[in-house]
Amino acid sequence: MDALQRERVRQRYAYSCGYCGVHESDVGATLTVDHHHPTAHGGTNDDENLVYCCPRCNEHKGAYWHEVQIPHIRLLHPLVDDLTLHLREQQNSEFIGETPEGIFYIQRLRLNRPQLIEHRRRKHADQKTHNEVKVLRQQIHDLQQELDQLNLSIQETLTEIDQETT
Repeated sequence: MDALQRERVRQRYAYSCGYCGVHESDVGATLTVDHHHPTAHGGTNDDENLVYCCPRCNEHKGAYWHEVQIPHIRLLHPLVDDLTLHLREQQNSEFIGETPEGIFYIQRLRLNRPQLIEHRRRKHADQKTHNEVKVLRQQIHDLQQELDQLNLSIQETLTEIDQETT
């Protein structure tokens, strides 16, 4: 794989692991590229077969290919399959499988490993903080506008008083 293809794959996955969602900036390094359909089992180097992923997910997925190992359960492809139909995140940031493929996906990639659960919790907390800051900034903006209107009213009243006294 040349540097141009690797960059296309990185961009396609928004610089995040296609399997667990961890971003390059979360791990402080570029991630790896996995052959979803392993070349050892006939997979190609086509962009559609390449998944940008973290080293841990790449390790857990390994050379798994359903036609060789478990014919009735295939590993979901993060850009081809709608993962929301197969798994969902619970309140405690753990994933639960909604289909046999979703259950297998979570188990094979070990998506409920403690570090990923903590990562998802932090992301949710950061998003909540970001939303709260956004609301507070809007409130500050609204109060500033109200203050500006009050100052304008005061100036107009003072001008009227000045004109009446002169």
